[in-house]
Amino acid sequence: MRTVLTTILVFAAAPLAAQPAGHACAMQPDPTARLACYDRAFPPPPEVQEAARQQAEAGFGLGSAKARQDVSEPVAVGEDADSMQARVERVDYHGGGLRVFVLENGQSWMQTDSRSMGHVQPGDQVLVRKGLMGGYLLVMPNGVAVRVKRLR
Repeated sequence: MRTVLTTILVFAAAPLAAQPAGHACAMQPDPTARLACYDRAFPPPPEVQEAARQQAEAGFGLGSAKARQDVSEPVAVGEDADSMQARVERVDYHGGGLRVFVLENGQSWMQTDSRSMGHVQPGDQVLVRKGLMGGYLLVMPNGVAVRVKRLR
């Protein structure tokens, strides 16, 4: 009797083990691609998308994971940001014609190239975007762009 029951269970379990995964996204071997697939199939609610946007902006320009220790990892809802806009809170002037742009979102960006001086003042809306080879550019309202690096 025990042998018959075991045989029935083995034959009943075989078709269950042969069934494909519950969703096509489960077949993605790369965790990032798998999560992106699930996000496309089951879009997150607007509040989660907004939280992801805010986290991406908070970490924008920090580069390595070591530099982003104080910023939580972004939620994998969308792609990493290529740019962000913010208002200038103040501009600090340093030797050699370099400036530090303190933005209303708490970020500080230091000008690394003293050749381009373009005009920016508190209250101006600026665009910070990725440049070539991993650098960043701060684009002022008049279109002048200066090379910058994120301080905090």
